[in-house]
Amino acid sequence: MGLTRFRIGTGLSGLPDLEPAAFDPSAGAAGIRARLLSVETDGRWQRRYVAAESAGSGFTRLAALLPVYWPTGRSWPDPAYAPATWPIPELSPAEVTPDRCLLVGGVYDRRTALHLPDNGALARDGLREVARIAVASGRCLVFPFVYARARRILDAATGGRIRWGVLEHEACFHDVLRTEGTQARVRGVLRRDRRIIERAATTASVVPWQDAAPRTAGLIAEHNRRMGQLDDPEFVRMRYTQWADCAGVRVIVFDARAGSQHGVLTALVWQDSLELHEIGLPPSDDPARLALYLDLIFHRPHAYARENRLNTIRAGTAARTPKASRGAAFEPLHGGVLDAENTEWLARGPDLRSTE
Repeated sequence: MGLTRFRIGTGLSGLPDLEPAAFDPSAGAAGIRARLLSVETDGRWQRRYVAAESAGSGFTRLAALLPVYWPTGRSWPDPAYAPATWPIPELSPAEVTPDRCLLVGGVYDRRTALHLPDNGALARDGLREVARIAVASGRCLVFPFVYARARRILDAATGGRIRWGVLEHEACFHDVLRTEGTQARVRGVLRRDRRIIERAATTASVVPWQDAAPRTAGLIAEHNRRMGQLDDPEFVRMRYTQWADCAGVRVIVFDARAGSQHGVLTALVWQDSLELHEIGLPPSDDPARLALYLDLIFHRPHAYARENRLNTIRAGTAARTPKASRGAAFEPLHGGVLDAENTEWLARGPDLRSTE
């Protein structure tokens, strides 16, 4: 049986070559090595990697990987990652300022892959190394946008001392190749959608991001600004250029029109899943706009998934009600904080065997 050792690095290039999503595919394309590399070029974040290497039979492999991040400046680069805004009971904003937090797992995409196998001892030892980095700079540990599996591992490794809140609910359509909605209620909603879409005579194409209409980035940025987000067409182009550079990921655009109405939806194809990202649809009282919306958020992606043998559709966290009425399942994304006192406790190396 091989030995495990921990190594702390500043870049992925010096670590054994194993795709991190092999440990935890929960976050989809957001957890792949190429996406982690994107953060390395972002000067707003400092980073370290805690890597567990397992040596045996003359080779070394990556047994676990925990990326950790902290802001370079005095403010949060993305307000969604500011723990003071999370619904965590009895959490003081003064505890979680940017200079007092170490984020574990990820700082992009608002979903995190925790690259740990289901091995209690390895998770505990890896988090202990992370806690030591945090204590050395007077920080506490923060776990943003983690899935249920990751939360179970983290709770076991920390003796249940992390305080949690639910940040979002991610919509997902499972078994797309087998069913289009088995419940009578869902089938009724879909039939009504099709009548609306047929009356509007919508047309649509699916193109690679590189071939998208010039107006695509502007439509997305305008839509995001109406939703209260800071955005710009150049930022949109930058986001999807980064994704297009990720090995194993295809970036596509659903481009739909009905009369004078024009809308777009971006999506990623990764393994056997389709991940829906951002919509761009101008405001209008024209009934054709509703037809485009229904076509873009559900019908066109489902048709594409079936045609391309993609069994899962990740549909994001927005527009929960219309997605639920069309058969989506929802998984909570949790945000957690291990306060400074308990981070120090973890760094000292507690024996948690009695709590597992």
